[in-house]
Amino acid sequence: MTRTHYRSIAISLCCVVLLAACAPESDPPSAASAPAEPADAALTVTLDTAGQKRLGIETAPLASSALRPMTSGTAIVLDGATLAAALDDVSAAREEADAARENFERLNRLYRDGGNASLQALETARSASGAAHARLTAAESRARADWGGQLVDAHDAGAIALRERLASRRAALLRAEFPGALPADPATLHYSIENPGANPPGFDAQFVGVSQAPTLSTNGAAVTLAAQATSAGALPRPGARLPVTASAADGPTRPLVPESAAIADGGQLWCYVVRAADRFERVPLLADERVGAAYPAADLKDGDLVVTRGAPLLLSLERGAGAGSAPDAE
Repeated sequence: MTRTHYRSIAISLCCVVLLAACAPESDPPSAASAPAEPADAALTVTLDTAGQKRLGIETAPLASSALRPMTSGTAIVLDGATLAAALDDVSAAREEADAARENFERLNRLYRDGGNASLQALETARSASGAAHARLTAAESRARADWGGQLVDAHDAGAIALRERLASRRAALLRAEFPGALPADPATLHYSIENPGANPPGFDAQFVGVSQAPTLSTNGAAVTLAAQATSAGALPRPGARLPVTASAADGPTRPLVPESAAIADGGQLWCYVVRAADRFERVPLLADERVGAAYPAADLKDGDLVVTRGAPLLLSLERGAGAGSAPDAE
């Protein structure tokens, strides 16, 4: 090869290098060209019918219920014999106060009419009447604090009948203590008491009065309740401590998710709702607005199907197991 040929090849290579150096840089790939992940991918899981059957997934439709303001506490069963003794003390003190007042009024008439009543006898009767009235006030205050003013002070047929049922163990009296303020006027609330091991396992109680005795909580409230016996042996024994709830009669109506559908994740309660035959969406529950053993959810409506069995398994799938590798129901 001649020197001229070598010179031509070198010139050609230099041109190629210069052209490559001067060529404009290519544009970076557009962000829009990257595949976008679905926004709700982290809150949904897909599982075919066979997988649902294998995992034992069960669902139930939601129905609306009134969200009644509610608070929970403890009901302490009181001894009816102690109530009877307190009422006897009040009756005896009332009779004594009535007799002392009548004696003072009699001596006062005699003294004004110039009869056989001395000023000393009149003042002695006045002092005795005042002391008897003070003893009556003290006995009534103690009874009201322990049992409620409605039960102690009422003399209507209903109160008398209730006292008779309490004495014969056909009704029980309870002191219900709540750690915070009650949701409404105590006389208007509905009180429900759980009695584990009994048949039936719970009962409603009627309001008797507000108890003035101090509660364990400085901001708490206490009321006296009376529970009617539904069958022999159904009433709890004195001294028993039972869960009690007090709920108001009014409140908004919303669908309620049963506790069996609730799962905890990230400090929040959730449930799975069926969005398609093979797709489940995880939605948050309003744990602070719990009603008994159910929770409302902001985005659910009547008829929505929620998973009542197998929700933890769906969460496992959502976390990465994938529909093709569904965990066993166990």
